[in-house]
Amino acid sequence: MIKLVCFVKRNPELDPETFHRHWRENHAGIIAGTPAFAERIIRYEQNHRPLDDYGEPGRLDFDGVAVQWFDSMDDFAGMVSTPEYRDVLAPDEAYMLDGKGIRWVLTDPEEVVIPGPDDRDAAGCKVHTLLRRKPGMPVDDFHRYWRQVHGPLFRDTPAMARHVLRYEQNHRTADDYRRPGADEFDGVAIQWFASPDDFWAMVTDDAYPDTVGADNPRFLDTDALTWILTDNEEVVIDR
Repeated sequence: MIKLVCFVKRNPELDPETFHRHWRENHAGIIAGTPAFAERIIRYEQNHRPLDDYGEPGRLDFDGVAVQWFDSMDDFAGMVSTPEYRDVLAPDEAYMLDGKGIRWVLTDPEEVVIPGPDDRDAAGCKVHTLLRRKPGMPVDDFHRYWRQVHGPLFRDTPAMARHVLRYEQNHRTADDYRRPGADEFDGVAIQWFASPDDFWAMVTDDAYPDTVGADNPRFLDTDALTWILTDNEEVVIDR
């Protein structure tokens, strides 16, 4: 199984409210109602940026994160090569998205660091972070460090873990590194919080600079970190 994690940016001609309504009510319906798409997708969720988050200083202008699960790379490739994609979905994407602003990565199934609640609806918000490895760091070293050092540090530091409901790592697939023109992102960290206040409490905790904050530059290109705070997921397809 693989996952497509896509950070989406709206067409600049659309205001946030119009974009989110169209993505939720129109675009989701096209995917769920078209067998050429729905029969290939195991799960599809939309993660919408809250309207009250717009205008916050220092934010990148992403509007949400789409996550789709596929049984295989063949199912993903087969979906995007269908006539229905070309004739139906691609025009709708052109209407609602800034194609040059999209960032996406194909990952292996998530590796759960902090399990969190069984009920996915328990989260009040989520933070998705696109990660790029430190310049010069080999790919295998990055994934090993993230998996074996950074994840356990986060999980085993009570001052950090107490703020987080769930923390998962989504590591980029080996095949995706061979994709021509691929963005050089190496994975996506997804964290669930009870509320945005809990997220901000974590990053402003006195323990953060000496633990997670100090560890980030050891394996990450911190200037390239791309993150977005969203509401909890809205599930469109779940097979």
